[in-house]
Amino acid sequence: MKKVILIAALAAFFAAPIFCQDQDPGSAQQEDQNISQAQENGAAKKWYNLFGGSFVPPKNGKEFWRQVSPFVNLGCAITINTESTLKSAPSPTAFTLAFGGIWPNKAFISFQPRLSLWTSYYLWDGKNALPAEIENRTAFVLNFMLDLPAVATFRFKKCQAEAGLGLGFLARAALLANGVSEGDSGTTGSAGGDKDEIQKWFWSSARFLYVEFIGGWEWNFTERIAAGFDIRYYLPIGSLTSGRGLDASIIALSAKLIF
Repeated sequence: MKKVILIAALAAFFAAPIFCQDQDPGSAQQEDQNISQAQENGAAKKWYNLFGGSFVPPKNGKEFWRQVSPFVNLGCAITINTESTLKSAPSPTAFTLAFGGIWPNKAFISFQPRLSLWTSYYLWDGKNALPAEIENRTAFVLNFMLDLPAVATFRFKKCQAEAGLGLGFLARAALLANGVSEGDSGTTGSAGGDKDEIQKWFWSSARFLYVEFIGGWEWNFTERIAAGFDIRYYLPIGSLTSGRGLDASIIALSAKLIF
């Protein structure tokens, strides 16, 4: 009797692992597939975080504005002047202020229009409008740059990097500078005549058109608020087509606050 009980116990001991398994013969394979799928999902999630997920078109105006993140820039812009400094100023640096928006704010590719403004002084040399030092100024110029770029945003856990390409439209309004009168002497015969020639020059030969290159980095403080910097280079189409090379190209560096 004891031998029968011992044999039965040994048989149950060795058979237990078999009976404790899932009765579905493909369960082990299914478990391996589940593990593999989880690993793939984890990798996909990393890419999802990097590229910002998919874009969902807004159904109404309220959803559209939720997808917009306004931003502000404060910095400086250097306008390259390739003419001799004997008759014009060295490449001038101006402080800039800009306002823009990001749409859609969570997508990999977004549209980021921006309007920036700064002031400068110009003179007329008989052929071209050139940057001027304050002592030799004729025109006080209001500069408005409208940026229309497409920007790729690479998102990480706490920060993001941006790279973009677009068009820039530079609108400039020439006014007589403070202390300069309409009848003062000028290259055309009067300061007023020089100012008019400067204004015409701004809008001729596509001098208002630029190709824009953007790079930037921001630290994410919350889901919507981020701060960092961007650098922009504006390639002057008008100068290139008129044989002046990179003259009037612009390099802009600024702090950026997204909210």
